[in-house]
Amino acid sequence: MQYLVSVDEVKRRGIVHQNVDTKLISIAITRAQDINIQTALNTCLYKELLRRVKEDDWDANYSELMNEYVLPALIAFVDYRACDLVTDRVMNRGTGTLQDTNFNPMSDSERNPLRDRLRKDAYFYKERLIGYLCDDNGVKFPLYTDCECKKENVKKEKEGFKVNWH
Repeated sequence: MQYLVSVDEVKRRGIVHQNVDTKLISIAITRAQDINIQTALNTCLYKELLRRVKEDDWDANYSELMNEYVLPALIAFVDYRACDLVTDRVMNRGTGTLQDTNFNPMSDSERNPLRDRLRKDAYFYKERLIGYLCDDNGVKFPLYTDCECKKENVKKEKEGFKVNWH
């Protein structure tokens, strides 16, 4: 799996602590970039960023897109996903919460406000990313408006945050 951001960069720029298992952060990165970032960019632009990361091929436009818009959104989504991944475990005996003798995890009622704040942050940055690309309208990033990999293209989101009222 190729990542848009390294585990170390997530630990430096996000709220995830240095001692969090690399595997858990890697899972959060994979899911955040595939589910949240790819839908903001579309598959063609997403693959172009993966290529540029792999080949270390950056011009001013793509560097700005990545550093000012994609990475803040991606890191915010990793923080949001990690909130559950670092405590909740699926094991052969069932699903539960991991506890350490030197650490008292938050209860669900204590953790929910944190999760809500992290979710709002992540969707703020995603909405900002989408707004930036929509405002550009394919000038700097023609792959955003003209993606030819139709069969594998995920549906591009036009808005970053939707609230369903019950």
